[in-house]
Amino acid sequence: MKLWDDLSLMQRVAAGLLILLAAVVLPEIAFLLQFGGIEVAFGLILVGLTPAITWLRHLHAKVKKALMLGVVSLQQSASAKPSVFAVQAAFCAAALCFTGSGLFAVSFFMPAMVFNGALI
Repeated sequence: MKLWDDLSLMQRVAAGLLILLAAVVLPEIAFLLQFGGIEVAFGLILVGLTPAITWLRHLHAKVKKALMLGVVSLQQSASAKPSVFAVQAAFCAAALCFTGSGLFAVSFFMPAMVFNGALI
């Protein structure tokens, strides 16, 4: 860990701007800067950010779990089985030819093909 006197001018400016931005959220930093110094202020910033970091980790875990569920669902879906895919794609193409509506064909036949493995 570097001391304040060992920092370059750019590092001091960056640290000062960080402290000023943090003072908007944590006004007690000004009091701690006066009596405790820059090290205590940075310590308080890290303690103040701990709940946000915990929330971001929890959100990351939830997103990762949802993505893994999506990957497993797609791997187990009918689109991964060539025989089922060919039949479903043929029906989708027939619906597109007979109705002329791509929205109807895709909205009616494609979800059944993609999520067939998850529904069984």
